[in-house]
Amino acid sequence: MGYDRHKRVQSVYEPAPIISKSVLDKYPEIEKILDPVFASLDLVTLQSLNSKIAVEGQNAKDVPEGYLKSKGFLK
Repeated sequence: MGYDRHKRVQSVYEPAPIISKSVLDKYPEIEKILDPVFASLDLVTLQSLNSKIAVEGQNAKDVPEGYLKSKGFLK
């Protein structure tokens, strides 16, 4: 039985917002609001947030909301 290197590949976490051009044209401030949010989501942070949900069983709505509040992105 051979080693299948594809089954052991580390996941790549590079989230990006998807916004239609018409919405972005109408609300250009969205880009300025989202830039710091996505800049804060580095590999370690994303793995930690994912672990809280997948491993610890925390609520999938509460984890990101708590993160955004802790960083001052939400009140």
